[in-house]
Amino acid sequence: MQRLVLMLVMAFVFLDVHAQQHMVKGTVTDEGNLPLPGATVRVKASTVSAITDASGNFQINTGEQASPVLIISYIGYVEQEVAVNGATITVRLKTDAHSLNDVVVVGYGVQRKRDVTGATSTVRSEEIVKRPLVRVEQALQGTTSGVQVASNNGQPGAGLSVRIRGVNSITGSNEPLYVIDGYIGGSVESLNPNDIESMEILKDASATAIYGSRGSNGVVLVTTKSGKEGKTRVDFSTWFSKASVPKQLDLMNAYDFARTVNTQFQLSGNPAAFTDAQLQELQSKGGTNWQKELQQSPWIQNYQLSVSGGNTGVRYMFSFNHLDQPGLILNQYYKRTTLRSNVDVKLNDKMDLKVNVTALFPQNRNTQYPGDLIDPFAQATQWDPTSPVRNADGKYILSAQYGSIQINPVAQASNQQVDNSATNLTGTGVFTWRILPGLSFTSNNTYEIQWALNQQLFGKETSLGMSGRDFASQGNTRYRSYQNSNFLTYRGDFGDHSLTVTALYEQQNRRNINSNAQGVNLISYVNGYYNIGLGSTQLVSSGYWADALQSYMGRVNYAYKNKYLLTAAVRVDGSSHLLDKYSTFPSLALGWNIAKEGFMQDNRIFSDLKLRASFGVTGNQAVNPYATIPQISTGAPYYFDGSKPTVTTPLGSPVSTSLKWERTEQYDAGLDAAFLKGRLTFTVDAYHKKIKDLLYYFQAPFYNSGATYARNIGSVENKGLEFALGGTPISTKKLTWSSNLIASINRNKVVDLGGLDNIVVNNIGSPQSNVSILKIGQPLGEFYGYKFLGTWKAKEAAEAALFGMKPGDAKYVDVDGDKKYTAADLQTIGNGTPKFTFGFINDVKYDNFTLSFMFQGATGYQIYSQTLAYVWGGLGDARNATTQDALDIWTPTHETDNPTFSKSSTNFINSSRYVYNASYMKLKNLSISYHIPESLLSKVKLRNLEVYVSGQNLFTVTNYPGYDPEITNATNAITQGLEMGVIPNPRTYTFGLRAGF
Repeated sequence: MQRLVLMLVMAFVFLDVHAQQHMVKGTVTDEGNLPLPGATVRVKASTVSAITDASGNFQINTGEQASPVLIISYIGYVEQEVAVNGATITVRLKTDAHSLNDVVVVGYGVQRKRDVTGATSTVRSEEIVKRPLVRVEQALQGTTSGVQVASNNGQPGAGLSVRIRGVNSITGSNEPLYVIDGYIGGSVESLNPNDIESMEILKDASATAIYGSRGSNGVVLVTTKSGKEGKTRVDFSTWFSKASVPKQLDLMNAYDFARTVNTQFQLSGNPAAFTDAQLQELQSKGGTNWQKELQQSPWIQNYQLSVSGGNTGVRYMFSFNHLDQPGLILNQYYKRTTLRSNVDVKLNDKMDLKVNVTALFPQNRNTQYPGDLIDPFAQATQWDPTSPVRNADGKYILSAQYGSIQINPVAQASNQQVDNSATNLTGTGVFTWRILPGLSFTSNNTYEIQWALNQQLFGKETSLGMSGRDFASQGNTRYRSYQNSNFLTYRGDFGDHSLTVTALYEQQNRRNINSNAQGVNLISYVNGYYNIGLGSTQLVSSGYWADALQSYMGRVNYAYKNKYLLTAAVRVDGSSHLLDKYSTFPSLALGWNIAKEGFMQDNRIFSDLKLRASFGVTGNQAVNPYATIPQISTGAPYYFDGSKPTVTTPLGSPVSTSLKWERTEQYDAGLDAAFLKGRLTFTVDAYHKKIKDLLYYFQAPFYNSGATYARNIGSVENKGLEFALGGTPISTKKLTWSSNLIASINRNKVVDLGGLDNIVVNNIGSPQSNVSILKIGQPLGEFYGYKFLGTWKAKEAAEAALFGMKPGDAKYVDVDGDKKYTAADLQTIGNGTPKFTFGFINDVKYDNFTLSFMFQGATGYQIYSQTLAYVWGGLGDARNATTQDALDIWTPTHETDNPTFSKSSTNFINSSRYVYNASYMKLKNLSISYHIPESLLSKVKLRNLEVYVSGQNLFTVTNYPGYDPEITNATNAITQGLEMGVIPNPRTYTFGLRAGF
């Protein structure tokens, strides 16, 4: 009887429970009908929720509600409420154009975007995957206001120049600080663009001051992808690009070159170099196109594979990437293999552990050409087109009678080997402990270790070999870094008040050990750089440095009714680099969410409106280790007995006894607005930065070593405006058009030079032509030289004679009126700092097709091109003109502004004759993609498949006559805009696919 009663009770319970089980199944997709894994599905007015799986599917128990309302949300998409009338539903989420409720990384924590008081921008993974990126920095170009990104050269694997709100340091680095999953100063090269979830760009001091002595150039926070709950997801993508030099200089063929050489010789009083018979032969047979002989149009390959998934306890993401990028000139390449493992473990209800491990294996050959007169790319524009590449026996012709005195550029590029390889391992562990409701502790620990090998070979058929300085060498470097960040975070809501408090203790230390062995004048180069003991002389050197940084930081975020916002922070950094080791970096920011005010509730214009204002101080840790300690140097060897070298130890450079960090004070005011229910967004910021205690390297007197040493000398200011306009003008079931326009205006000025007025700077490459100057009241990147006025015309013969010149000679401004061209006539002749930069991105989706295009540009600056100077001949190593313009020189019957070949004429290399307007606009990317319909994919068990074709740097609108207005071989802010023999950025055509399983 008891057993029967028990069975009846259990049956009633089962029936009762079963009666309450209303199960709803469904799928969540984006506007392109692609599944959204990880979307949250919640039953309204309850605590029941579910997460979509890798295919965007979910199943949820709605309890007793027969017709429940589900709330579906996903970061970056508009939250949607759906009334359920059946057992199965499909929900299509729309992109949230303004995403003011997104959670963004702000450094040592996260924050709702609507509560952010600093000037920040975000680049999402959706934007990153649109283009075939080689470097992560490319994702910032044209996408973020206030951020100027330039591809300074087209060498494979080359990093890009990133400037956030102008240049700050005159000799130190102006690159932003990269923080990768909490690791400060992580290697950008180690990042595979496909692994990135988002990048947050911190621009004003209130956002960057939490990084203290390293935040003055702005901060880029990189968050890599994590696995999502659901079944295992496999993603594969690949692309292939055909690259080429987009433009060639207009140089003379062999026949015109020979005629011009004859003209040059005759006007200089010398007999003709080429006979009529030789001219006829050159005209019939042609000559050598050195640009074509040196350059190549390679195929670039990229492969990406990732596996992700997990459950409530463990989530994982593993990825593999391989890039193979040959260069645009012979014997040049860059290869990179990256492995990543990101694992998230839920230890228990209060503790989480994240472990990220990255392995980077880069290889490159001849990718560090500095851009110089002797580089092959520069020599290809100066070499004699009447000379063949090789002799009849197949050996290189190393020198030619005309054109440049340097070595055959094809021989140099083919025989030089500068090989670099490395193994870089980085492991990051993040432990989070939710101690009490609202109180959590996070410990972020990163250890990085790197082994690098540099091998060099400059044999007999290189420029060094021709001068008897041929050598082979091997160098080894071992580097390691450890960072430990520990911070407590408290979050609490008290009625209308919200408070978040963060307290941090952080330490970081680094160590570098290196050694190098070199053999000079090897007996044989058959073994390359693998037997340097064959050298007649062996040189050995080694080095070591180490440093440490200790930091404390406190931050308070306060909000009242989500309308009035305050962020205050202070960071203290102590560095082993300085004598006065500790510096303090405070910041304060205020925000007002005007849209939350009662008087705004019925407005039909603004859906969001926020005002921001901030002030803060940041630093630039531009001081090398031991910069405050007098040192003994290792000098050049001295041969006391004529054969055996003895290492010398001369005095090292002197040191400053009051060396300090550069400090940046920055004010910012901004407005964030959204219109038409978020379909249109607008952001504007105005800022003013003043950088004090600028570091400059002075040369000591020769009796005190003659070496350079760092001193703090003055200040520079940047001020500007930033605009960002974005929206979705069209959004229908089949057609969606989203567009983003960003623009930035920056004005830079040297304010103080510590009592000095002008500092002329030796610049690029071997010419050392003193083209740049630091001048109070002028921007950084100022060019210095003679102002070119064209040529003396026939009617000016009498005036030209006063200068010792004649018609057809070069004419310049005589500043002091002494009828001579001297140093007193030098003046500023241009500037290499852009005043205005912009980017314009559009995505048009129709059904399963997507068209994307991106324009990017910069205006208001010039390029000083030594490349275009040397093709006129008569300068440095260039004996004869190679430019087609030399066919249009001044003659008595054809008076042009191209000076004639004359003994009395002066061709100043540092003159405005070689300064050009560099303003440009590029079509950076154009792509068309097609998503294969799901109805077809289901038959082959694919989750998604997309194929696309695209082009990069397809055309450039510019008046600059050189290879590329974007390139420069500047090494610091002073030398911006200088160009000499720089390889341009390639034009590429790409096709690829993305597949999900």
